[in-house]
Amino acid sequence: MEIVLKLLDWSLRQHWALGWPFLCFMALMCMPAFRDTAQNPKDRDRWLKGLRDNSPAEFYRSVMRRGLDWLDTRLSSLEAQKGPAQKAWSSGLLDITMALALAYPISAMMVQWFWGHAIDFGGQEMIAASPPQARIFALVWLGSASICLFFYMLSQSRWSLLWLILAMGIFILGSIYADDFAVPRNVGGFAVTVGFLGVFLGAVAFAAAAAVAVAEKRSSRPMVVRLFSCGVLLAFLVMAIKMPDDFGAGQRNRAVFFMLTFGLLPLFNAVFDFLSAGLTRYLLRLGLEQKRAVWRAILDGLGGIAIFFALGCSLITFVTFVTPADGVPLVDLAQLFANLRTAPGDYIWLMMTLFSTLLPTLVHLSLVLLTLALHYPAGWRNFVAGLLESGAQSRQASFLSGVCICAMITLAFWVPIWIIAAVITHDHGATLNAVLWIFETFAWAIGGV
Repeated sequence: MEIVLKLLDWSLRQHWALGWPFLCFMALMCMPAFRDTAQNPKDRDRWLKGLRDNSPAEFYRSVMRRGLDWLDTRLSSLEAQKGPAQKAWSSGLLDITMALALAYPISAMMVQWFWGHAIDFGGQEMIAASPPQARIFALVWLGSASICLFFYMLSQSRWSLLWLILAMGIFILGSIYADDFAVPRNVGGFAVTVGFLGVFLGAVAFAAAAAVAVAEKRSSRPMVVRLFSCGVLLAFLVMAIKMPDDFGAGQRNRAVFFMLTFGLLPLFNAVFDFLSAGLTRYLLRLGLEQKRAVWRAILDGLGGIAIFFALGCSLITFVTFVTPADGVPLVDLAQLFANLRTAPGDYIWLMMTLFSTLLPTLVHLSLVLLTLALHYPAGWRNFVAGLLESGAQSRQASFLSGVCICAMITLAFWVPIWIIAAVITHDHGATLNAVLWIFETFAWAIGGV
């Protein structure tokens, strides 16, 4: 355990381009499915087939087809008898994107804070930066509680309530000892709030799911029901913004921050992530059937970029025309754009949330890179295949094969992120400035700045 904590401390001290991939690699090594691949005959044969297959294109199509079929069985059960477009933009996909949209801003803020950056909004510090020991404690604290909540949501046994009790116990116990590790009070409060909010939202979601299920039985168009639900949530959000508030000057930014984090961003992200993920599924399926996977992948990338700009422009339009009762804009867009240019590191959480529309395209690119890593160079794949074959008899070979597999998966996942980061930061952030200029021009055109 001491070694793990030292490695966590080392990774948190590094640049994110090195520290995050290292943590990802460590997480994969903790999973027996990847670490002990050579010890499992089924997993070993699957990886050996990929390494020994001399047709990378056919292997890619086979893997992608299995992945799309797996998604269809879980996300498109109500659209099983319909066309490819209905299967791609299914009601189950909208359910998933709505759940993930709430997790994106929270996860992005926690990641930014874990790497030593403060969380700022509107020129006000929401969560202060902390030393490594505080971040390691918070990572273990929140990570273990989140795992318990995850198992609670997945478990269908009568003992599932124990996972919830354990998660709440970890939240409370961690908040008691947080001061001893110099964890900012607002981090503890934020974490506990998020934990209880998650439980509350889970109960509400259960009730809403039951209501939606009843509505779906009476409707032949379940997607219409779900989109109507999104419209109702948007209407409630507008009403909350329009209601008079009694917050002081120092509390206004904090109230707006939480409203954006738990309301506006998740709602808009859910819809646009639904469009982006559906587009990726649709184009990949057409590419596999029509043998034009490369061109479909290019269209997928262009479509993801277009949806990203549509998301940003929609958010700008909302905060421009939907103002609180006092007439003061919800967000000072001019100041926000200025802060993004002068201190982009303070708004990493916001950029990560907005770039979630490109996540399906990045996952597709990662699968392509993993396919290439399994075949090129030939000496490398033969080396890993040899380790897998001898891993059943040798613990050393088994461990090394697990290291190689986890390294390939880590590189396949992070290379696209490194490429995007390089493009954004190239020439002193010229690409980021160009994106900001487009959004700022749009805001100026509609009177937002």
